[in-house]
Amino acid sequence: MRIKYEEFNDEEYAFQQLKVLLEEQLGRDLTKIEARKIRWLSGWEHETVGVFFDLIHEIAGKKNEGGL
Repeated sequence: MRIKYEEFNDEEYAFQQLKVLLEEQLGRDLTKIEARKIRWLSGWEHETVGVFFDLIHEIAGKKNEGGL
């Protein structure tokens, strides 16, 4: 049985996924402090990181659909 958000067990993978998602939606690179905080967040428990990733992704989807 697959553990939900198991892929976010790898801190570097989690960081890269969050960074790419945020930079795509913001249309710019993260600042040093933003990247540092996202790296810190990436070290949290994998399920927490996954929930944040999904929330950001959902908000981005609504923004792109004109819902926000």
